[in-house]
Order: sequence, then structure tokens, then C-alpha cells
Amino acid sequence: MTFRNRCQPFAQDTLDALIMPVFTEDVTNPGALVDLLPIAREWMPAVLGTAEMRGNPGQLLTLHASAGSVARKVVLVGLGSAGKLTTQAIRESVAAAVRSAGTQGARHFGIAPRTGALSAQAFAQAATLGAHLATLAVDSYRTEDTKLVQIETLTFLATNDDTEDYNLGIQRGTILGEAVNFARFLVNEPGNRMTPTTLAHHAQEMANEVGLRTEILNEDKMRDLGMEALLAVARGSVEEPRLITVHYKPRNGTNQETIALIGKGITFDTGGISLKPAENMEKMKYDMAGGAAVLGAMRAIGQLRPNINVIGIIPSCENMPSGKATRPGDVVRTMLGKTVEIINTDAEGRLILCDAMAYARQLGATCLVDLATLTGAIAVALGLRYAGLFSHHPKLASDLRAAAQAADERIWPLPLDEEYRELIKSDIADLKNVGGKYAGSITAAWFLREFAGDTPWAHLDIANVAWNTENKPHLPKGPTGFGVGTLVEFVLARATAQGAEASPAGN
Repeated sequence: MTFRNRCQPFAQDTLDALIMPVFTEDVTNPGALVDLLPIAREWMPAVLGTAEMRGNPGQLLTLHASAGSVARKVVLVGLGSAGKLTTQAIRESVAAAVRSAGTQGARHFGIAPRTGALSAQAFAQAATLGAHLATLAVDSYRTEDTKLVQIETLTFLATNDDTEDYNLGIQRGTILGEAVNFARFLVNEPGNRMTPTTLAHHAQEMANEVGLRTEILNEDKMRDLGMEALLAVARGSVEEPRLITVHYKPRNGTNQETIALIGKGITFDTGGISLKPAENMEKMKYDMAGGAAVLGAMRAIGQLRPNINVIGIIPSCENMPSGKATRPGDVVRTMLGKTVEIINTDAEGRLILCDAMAYARQLGATCLVDLATLTGAIAVALGLRYAGLFSHHPKLASDLRAAAQAADERIWPLPLDEEYRELIKSDIADLKNVGGKYAGSITAAWFLREFAGDTPWAHLDIANVAWNTENKPHLPKGPTGFGVGTLVEFVLARATAQGAEASPAGN
């Protein structure tokens, strides 16, 4: 859903809920809070310092205001020390406040900007992004007992002197929030409603909306290009595969670099002949989270319009068992010409990505970044906090880490030493698609490295962070949209590094 954002002084209209940031320093010195919200003069000192609100990160306390107040409810959100305030704390606190009050019927929200160590623009961007993330309904197929969060307005109650900075933050926060929610929507759809054909349709609609060009390849065109690895995965399904390409070109066209963002788009993964256990298989609709992140990023890039060429490529199919399905032991020839012995059909993501990487190079990509829910082993290595980063190009890896930090997403580098290459050598082909029980995430990344050639390449294994396994105050159980922010920040930084400042559409 969409909602209006605006910036205006206090008391111009009545709000359903006013979000009030609270710092730990306010406990001993509540004067700043009272000055900002005079109606709190009587009760604020009594509330601060209690177990319910000490200003600690993650604390949330909702209070009902008296008649005639600027808001019907005041939602106090703890943010820690003002001098250490982060955009992550703002985003998560605003999302939690909006989810809490929104499920109780609040539609018109206000926020009292207390920027602490942040700029006005950074504060507004993080708060707007958080509000957007709170609105996505992951239980959209329920017909009863639903508590939708429906925001109509989010008002930053700032002085006129700060309006321009807040408006810039609101604009970019809206673009990013809608992009992340678009990716989350795609991932959340069940496999019977999000087929490769449907995913291509959503990509086309999105591209038309933000002024991008798309190219959708069907099975025949992929066969003509020699994409046997991708088609080997698709063979077992009655659903047709699609190779989705979304093109962005800047208006002035002065930057010759072309970044290819490549996302795994398995819309449902049974494991194929190497069938997965039945337990939790329903979650395998999320196996296209990498492709969704790329489409979300392309949506934002189309609106932010950086001066750099970007291609989003999503190889998409289902991985199903049938009489036509690929067998363990089969050998296929990839678009690049390398042959692969398929040992385990559940290691399918690398098979569709390797042909997509070859296609990106054919299109002239000078930099490759792929995202994929590739291995369960990444959760064993890094838990549920950091995505895995693999690259044979130190500068690219460094740039991606910086982009992730700017986006408040966590990635961590893992090794790609030459010794690991030995684990994916095949007895009868150039490569095999799995390397045994050890270093599963690393050997999967090594497989992809084989198809990058000399082109700078990086791989993000997001299998452990693309799905939130439990309800949190700021984020429900379900898709996270991980990777959208990192990809957008990476592209914008690359455009800036090439001497071209990114600017919002219309500027």
C-alpha cells in the first residue's frame, strides 16, 4: 500500500498516534522531551525511568493522551544514547510503533524528530523506511482475524527550517521502502501463485511503472543460447522457465560501466529427484528471494536514476520431480561451454545462476553481483545474522561491505582459496555441482566463480537471512527483503565513484 508523507509543525491537525523517540539521557533530564511535547509535562517525569521506559533500544510504551491533545496516543520508543543513535534503531523502532498502533486502528501517524547523532535527512529516510516495512501484510490470504496496518499519513513534526532535509529523506525512504516491500511481496506469494511466468509478469509491470526496459526469454530462446544447465533444473516441472532481464540506462549515458545484478529465481524448490524432506518444504517458495531482491533493487534504481548502466537478471523456474526431471549423474553443457555432472539435483541454484552469469557477460556486464538462497550451510557457518560474501575481487568485496553497512544489512566475507576448487572436480565432466559434506557454501561459491572469468564478481548467499523465522516487534515472521538495500547502495556508490552523482527522478 502507499501512504502520504509530509513535514509540518506541531498542532496543525489531530493524529491517531504520535511516535516520540526517547533517549537514555531523558531519564535524568526530561526537559527536552517536555519542551517538545508540552502535554507531557505532568506525566512524562513519572513515566521515564520506570521498567517500562528507560530509553533503552527496543522499548516501546503506548500512552493515551487527554482530550484536545495533538494525538490520541503517544508511543514512546527507546533509542539508546542520543550520541550513538543509528538509522537501524530509528527504522526498527518506527516500524515497531507503527505495527503496534496500526493494528489497533491508527491511520494518521506523527513523529517528533529527535535526530541525535544523525542528520535530518538520514533520520527521515530511516523512519519513512521503517513505516513502509510495517505495512506489508504477510497474512494476506486470511479471511478472518486479520489486523492490517493501513497508514494514510506519516507526518514529521519539524520546523520549517528543516523541511528541505526532511523531505529529501522522506523521498528516498519512500522509494526504498516500496522497493523492499515489493521484494517481500514477491517472496511471500505461495508457489501456486508465483510461478516463473507470474514473476516475469510482475517484473514487466514494475519496469513499466518506473521506466525500465525488460526482455523475457522463454525455453526455446534459452535452448538456442545453450543454457542446458538452467533448462536441466526446469525439466521436471510443467511450469515453463523464464529468464527475466530488466535494463536500466541513465539519461545522459556518460558512464560506460555496466553492473549486472543476478538473482536466483526458483519459485518453488522440492529438491527435484534428490527430494527434500517434507518438513518445512512449504517455505521453499522463498527460494526466489535473490531474484526478488534484484527486482526490488531495480525498482528503486529506476526511480533514483544513478548515472551508471545496470542490468537485473533473474533466471526463474521450478525444481520438481517427475519422469522428465534431471537425474543425479546426468551431465549438461552450460552456456559458457563448461560441462557439469549433476550429483545432487537439490543443488540447483548454482546451475541456473551459472547460465545467467554467462548471459550477463554476453550483454557486456563489467561487474557481476549475484544473490541467492543458495545453501543451508551458510546458516551453520554464520547463523541467522550475516549473509555470506564471496568474491575473487577484493575491491568489489570491500565496496559491497560498505554498501551493506550503509543499508543496515550484515554481510561477512568467507574464503575462496584454490584448495576448495578441488572439491568440485568431476571424474567425467569439467565440474560437479556439489563438493561433499564440508564447506558447502564455499564450494557452491567456487562453482559460480568458474563462470565469472576475469569479470569482477561477488556472490551473496542469503539463505539464512531472507526469511525471518520468528515474529519480532518491527518485523513479522516471513520475508525480510534482504539485499535490496545493499544492491541499491552499491549501485549508487559506484555511480558516484565514477564521477556521477545520483539524483531522484525529475531532478
